[in-house]
Amino acid sequence: MIQHKFFLIETLTNTCVGSGDVSFGIADITIQKDPVTSLPIFNPSSVKGALREHMEKAVEANGEKVFSDDEIEIIFGTENKPGIVKFYEARLLLLPLRSSQKVFYYATSVNALEEFKEALKDFCKEDVNEFDAFINEAKKQLEQKKADFVVFEEAEGLEIEDYEYKADCKVDIKNDTKESVSKILGLPNLSNLAVFNNDIFKRICENSLPVIARNRIGDDGKSENLFYEEVLPRRSKLWLMLGYHKVDNKDALDKFEKILKNDLIQFGGNASIGYGVTKIKEIDMLCKQQNKNDSPTTEVKDEPGKN
Repeated sequence: MIQHKFFLIETLTNTCVGSGDVSFGIADITIQKDPVTSLPIFNPSSVKGALREHMEKAVEANGEKVFSDDEIEIIFGTENKPGIVKFYEARLLLLPLRSSQKVFYYATSVNALEEFKEALKDFCKEDVNEFDAFINEAKKQLEQKKADFVVFEEAEGLEIEDYEYKADCKVDIKNDTKESVSKILGLPNLSNLAVFNNDIFKRICENSLPVIARNRIGDDGKSENLFYEEVLPRRSKLWLMLGYHKVDNKDALDKFEKILKNDLIQFGGNASIGYGVTKIKEIDMLCKQQNKNDSPTTEVKDEPGKN
């Protein structure tokens, strides 16, 4: 039996959780993407590996380790026994894109929002009617106006990347709904949110993410190899679901959650040049009843295996 919680990961610096694939396109090193949607993700193994490394190195103010070796095994498991935390992939929710009127707009798509909504509904059994209504209004406006994207405030003359705002493509929703959706998405308001046509957003994620030139310098100070690396830009937001097995001793789990929500945690490669720094916060306005009662909603039988 498992209790699920949802979190938002915000990238504070450019992040490259590499796919490991050989690329013959513009970028030599590409990031992990969902094979169906082409949207960026952090695979479960990458999430688990990054969090385990961080927790193993976590220290108290006095320099002592936060977790004992036994507690690390309780949380993350061993080769033959699963841990008490189940790790799912982190999936892109909001992508910052350059705009003509603000520093950037947070871009998303109907598909990305619906995928997030269905996970909240299926795993938390909570009422997501307001979020659903918000998505449906954006979808209806996109279809009726045949627009590239819609926004939630008047934006005449707005351009986001290479796409222009079509007149009268502002989505009108109630203030209560705006407030609720802002909390779910981790935004102060919806003034710089844009919901894109699914195909266009997919194209942006496939072909228009930042690609940065890097250069390896040898011991003699000379250039050895110029290469190009795709990154997920800073201020991107991904949603992450974790599953918790019900346990009698919650000490290790409580410490895990405290560090998860308070520390800056690094994902992916290039930590030495500041890549992959993130902050994580729980989406606390949903699943409250489940968390309060500690009552599991989904039954999962884990078979012992390699973790």
